[in-house]
Amino acid sequence: MASESVAAIRTHTAPEITRDELMLRLRDPSLTIVDARFGALYIEEHLPRAINIPVSEVGTLAPKLLPDRSADIAVYCASFT
Repeated sequence: MASESVAAIRTHTAPEITRDELMLRLRDPSLTIVDARFGALYIEEHLPRAINIPVSEVGTLAPKLLPDRSADIAVYCASFT
């Protein structure tokens, strides 16, 4: 993944999770939650257990912070609606 550009990552399709499904799984340790927003927004508003990987840093941080590419990972950005 490190060599993939952000544009290439954005073209991948992945199943979506609804807000209700995510809320039900907030305490599920098998789900990794990623907040893709920048600094202040993450600091002020992130979901419990969410790790911060800003979209511009996916290529660098994701391989380090998300080594298991088969794991359940929920990613959110902008406003959580």
